Amino acid sequence: MRTTAVLALAAVLTWPLAGRANDFDVAELGIRLAALPSAASQPEVNAVTQPPPGYGAVTRLGPAVLNMYREDDPLPVGSDVADPNFRALLDRRYRGSVESKTLGAPTSVGGHSAWTVVDARDGGFSEPTHYTCLTYVIVDQHLYRLAVTADGNPGRPLEFDALVKALSGVTFEQVRRVNRG
Repeated sequence: MRTTAVLALAAVLTWPLAGRANDFDVAELGIRLAALPSAASQPEVNAVTQPPPGYGAVTRLGPAVLNMYREDDPLPVGSDVADPNFRALLDRRYRGSVESKTLGAPTSVGGHSAWTVVDARDGGFSEPTHYTCLTYVIVDQHLYRLAVTADGNPGRPLEFDALVKALSGVTFEQVRRVNRG
């Protein structure tokens, strides 16, 4: 499975993206999405109040979904996504089907060190396979969690690959939030 995940990650990151692309600023998260496929929805932004508080945004492209999240509270100095103990903490904090403590590889997003896991979970005889690309990155002591998910049967949806490819065009900017008090 690890070899498959590494090969899938390499294929996804080098897969040519067809079609026009759009740029979106997600000011509340301090993210600029360059080269997002033109058929992708405008990112929907929400404040998240349950621990850990922060802001999240979601964009959709067919059966694929890109969830972006930025924690408001700064991480302790020395936090590092390359540290398996830190990733184990994140696995507990963000319960999900993907384990980043022992799986994945170091990557880079927007010029920042990141950790990415690509996973495919067979849904069984009549259920679709669930595909996930999960990336953790720390920018200015704030944790970002970027996750692309999709279900496919048969095979991985092209829209999943397109959203993963769009992650290579993410840049980080200063967070801008409108005070609605």
